[in-house]
Amino acid sequence: MNLTSVEVDAYPKSRVHNSQPHGIGRVVALDGLFAWNNLGRNVVFAGEDLRPRAVFDESAFSEDEPSQFDLDVHAILDIPSAGVVVTLNHLGMLRAFPGDVIRRAGPLRRVAPLWTRTLAPDVERAVGVGDRLVGTRPREGGAPGLFVTERLSNICEAGRLELRVQLDVLGRVTALAAFPDGADECVAAGGRGHVSLAPATTEGLGPARWTVDVDFEPRIFLWDGALVWAAGTDRVANAIDDYDWEALHGGGFAALDPTDGRVRVSGRFSEDLAWGTGGVPVALVPGGLCGIGRRGELYTFDTRDGAPLTTSAPIADHSLGIAHAAAAGDQILYGFNRGGYRLHMIRAAAISRGGRS
Repeated sequence: MNLTSVEVDAYPKSRVHNSQPHGIGRVVALDGLFAWNNLGRNVVFAGEDLRPRAVFDESAFSEDEPSQFDLDVHAILDIPSAGVVVTLNHLGMLRAFPGDVIRRAGPLRRVAPLWTRTLAPDVERAVGVGDRLVGTRPREGGAPGLFVTERLSNICEAGRLELRVQLDVLGRVTALAAFPDGADECVAAGGRGHVSLAPATTEGLGPARWTVDVDFEPRIFLWDGALVWAAGTDRVANAIDDYDWEALHGGGFAALDPTDGRVRVSGRFSEDLAWGTGGVPVALVPGGLCGIGRRGELYTFDTRDGAPLTTSAPIADHSLGIAHAAAAGDQILYGFNRGGYRLHMIRAAAISRGGRS
């Protein structure tokens, strides 16, 4: 099977200019949209055809370093119950954009936030649960557990968001995801070789339904409609500096039953993926778990048994840094924090056929 990447215009044009190294900060798939962050420049909202529809390219700061952090986006989340899509930056500024405006087809337009609030800085993982945000606590000091915000649908003015700490018994959380559980929602949280699943409640999160051990350090969770896929790096004895991402190696993955945490599928990454703080170098497509290497290789694994399937050719002869990827259907969109303002797209429709029966 031939997996070939196509370069996509990331549209880094901006009214903001600073000394930020050129790269991609986040890539997400929303309902009917892709969105991405050109580090230090803007946030782009595009249709599934990857044509930009709306762009936010303003900063609250004129100074070089603060403007870099302002447009260093750690999360882009759809909050349908509040009618907004929110962005959360490195400084802890939460901006809400009207969902109908960024989804509207037509010529590319600049958008402005409906409101801006502040919460804790340096939140690496955040998810929407109902009309609240749930996020990992700031990395500095290794604060344990998760925070839950007040209802976003009640916000009408600027100020600081009210936060409550929950599930601090989990310790420091490095992986986080929310997904439907029938008519309800659940949150998967992981760290220190453990994965837990907790139900959402009207006030945030209930006690963990189960906690299981995995043989890697959880960094990412993905949901395929039936199983929770956890993936991460080798476990390390000592903390690795945020800028020493090349020191993150190996690791593996496991597909867990949301009912009891039982492992249904597992595998190991024989090649190093493009891990790093906040990175998302894995994606799910029909029939395949996909991992992205430092030089842009795409490694695929069979979701039936975790067996390796294919490897695509690299797109560079050197490390591109940390990968950020998202999938919609068989379409995988990804970029790198040191790979320039460039995105790459691969269609992986043939993965499930992969030459195996």
